[in-house]
Amino acid sequence: MPLTNQPVKGMYILEENKIYYILDRQLKTQGRQGGLIIMRLQSMETGNQSTKTIKSGAKVEHIEPETKEMQYLYSDGSGSYFMDSETYETINIPKDTIGDYVNFLKEGMSTLVLMYNGKILNIKEVPNVVLKVTETSDAVKGNTANSATKLAKVETGFELQVPMFIKVGDDIKISTESGSYSGKSN
Repeated sequence: MPLTNQPVKGMYILEENKIYYILDRQLKTQGRQGGLIIMRLQSMETGNQSTKTIKSGAKVEHIEPETKEMQYLYSDGSGSYFMDSETYETINIPKDTIGDYVNFLKEGMSTLVLMYNGKILNIKEVPNVVLKVTETSDAVKGNTANSATKLAKVETGFELQVPMFIKVGDDIKISTESGSYSGKSN
């Protein structure tokens, strides 16, 4: 396994034969004693979060997960179902693994799934998605005193606030990190 002394946010590391995802990393300096790296970790087995502090320059074992292209099929109460594009095998990824990102997955959409030794770690999230507006109310004349917004529902069932000029059938860009409107698609 490769070792690094620079763990960064978004990296997968191996500690005591368990895989952890680095949610956040902070560097704290202590004068003549050198620095400390404080990592907020999420266990890929249990989903539990913990904090680990190491000395700056200490090496951690990191892993490079392999990516596999899969097609999103649907979601239910237990998780989301994806089909392997090569073997046509269907796999279930638990709800806890994907989290709120399921709101931005469209049926038939190709997604990269991150795996390590045959075990599914997560899916590769994209920063913005383009989705079609399926429901929204009409703009009310005179309701534009300041940046007025209205509620809209997109094709995945996700609801968000959009500007008044958005209509049913418009394609809009949504930031997957915040779940907010980020522009109209061309």
